[in-house]
Amino acid sequence: MTRTILVSILLIAFTDVALQLDNALAISSVASGVPLSYRFFVLAGGVLLAAICLFVFTLIGSTLIEKIAWLKPVAGLALILIGIKLGYDYFRP
Repeated sequence: MTRTILVSILLIAFTDVALQLDNALAISSVASGVPLSYRFFVLAGGVLLAAICLFVFTLIGSTLIEKIAWLKPVAGLALILIGIKLGYDYFRP
C-alpha cells in the first residue's frame, strides 16, 4: 500500500514538473519581449498566475469528476481523441 502511494506521488510530481517546464518556456518567451525593467514582474506574475490556474482548475476538475460519475470516461475519451488528432497532424505528409 505504501509503495503504491509513493509511486503515485512520484508520478504526479513528475507530471507537474513537466507541465511547469512548458509554462516556464511560454512565460519566458513572453518576458523576453518586454523591457528589462519590467521583465521580473512579468516572470513573477506569469509564474504566480500559472500556479493559481493550476490549483483552481485541478480543484474544479477533481470536484466535477467526483460528483459526476460519467464524466471520467468522457474525459478519458476526449484525451484519447486529442492524442490521435495530435499524432495525425504530426505525421500527416
